[in-house]
Amino acid sequence: MKTLYLLRHAKSDHDDISLPDFERPLNKRGKKDAVTMAAAISEHCRDVQHVYSSPAKRCRSTVKRIRKALDTPAGELTLDDALYTFEASELLAWLKERSNDVDRILVTGHNPALENLIDLLCNQSLVHFPTAAFAEIFLRIEYWDQLRPGCGELLHCLTPRDVQ
Repeated sequence: MKTLYLLRHAKSDHDDISLPDFERPLNKRGKKDAVTMAAAISEHCRDVQHVYSSPAKRCRSTVKRIRKALDTPAGELTLDDALYTFEASELLAWLKERSNDVDRILVTGHNPALENLIDLLCNQSLVHFPTAAFAEIFLRIEYWDQLRPGCGELLHCLTPRDVQ
């Protein structure tokens, strides 16, 4: 069985319109929410074997704050360009290519890809997966390439409002 942890990046700054989307940093609230969520995530995200993140600046900044609270060794982070996606189908295809030696992974990325992936895997519709939200999904699969609609069970969904 596999476990998938999903983390949406924290709130980003939209003030500097000259910055491309990829380079937007976290705003003050985003930095605070990421730190707030770190403790709550560490309670659920036990024994995570690998952390993957979109290389977008707001994701890198979020995961940096979250990883401080996890037991994951420093070398277990991979920034992957494929995770800079807003499409659940692309995220699903990427997940199917993960190594079967890894049973518990954390992916930091973007909406609507994350929200739609949760809906797809768990056969349920989330009303909203806000910035800095975290989901824990139990997957009834032995191999990552077996991912399919309805194979998951949403165990936890936490938002900054839930843990403040």
